Amino acid sequence: MRDNFSSSRYARTKKNKKQTLILNILIGIVFIGILAVGASMLIGDDESATEQSNQENSASVSDPNGQPDDSSNDENTDKQATGDEESKENEDKTDSESQKDEPSVKEEEDSSDSSSEDQEGYKTYKDETAGPDGDWEPVGTEQEGAHQSSFEKGTTDWKEKEKALQYATGLSPDEIEYWWIGNGGSPTTAKGIVSTAAEKDNPYVVMLEWVEGEGWKPTSVTREPGAAN
Repeated sequence: MRDNFSSSRYARTKKNKKQTLILNILIGIVFIGILAVGASMLIGDDESATEQSNQENSASVSDPNGQPDDSSNDENTDKQATGDEESKENEDKTDSESQKDEPSVKEEEDSSDSSSEDQEGYKTYKDETAGPDGDWEPVGTEQEGAHQSSFEKGTTDWKEKEKALQYATGLSPDEIEYWWIGNGGSPTTAKGIVSTAAEKDNPYVVMLEWVEGEGWKPTSVTREPGAAN
């Protein structure tokens, strides 16, 4: 009876030791598993931190101030601004050249005023007062001192009579024909018969009067058919 009790006790003790060993082994396995999971988490955190650190370093290299890299956008903006300035300069230059090529209103007026006198300063057929219906003025003169009317072709006084006849009729030097120039009835008057070649049968008869220091002045212009024949 005693031997059976000892054998049973021994078996229970052995069984308890075996269960304790198994329990310890399981606890060890669980502990190792916990360590493995913790280590894995730590390694993952380290890798994530390393990757983030690398990205931050890369960003720092590309832009030391930590600001977004807008250098390319700024460069494009600068190029566009430069292009706009060059375009505006070209337009201004073109406008300036156009203004140089096109005479201003004042220049045209000055040109018109200058065209009313020829290179020697006489009134001409281009003057606004020229023509048969004009409000005539003396044509001007180069003569000085006491005036003496001359009917000799080529003299200064003769040429000034021709200028006065052009001015009175509005005929240009290229088209006017002088059919006759003579005395108008006194030393200070003259008479001329002129027309174009095509209108010889219906010429202008012009009366001139000398104005001291200012030249010959037309006083009347009429059409007289047959006067040049």
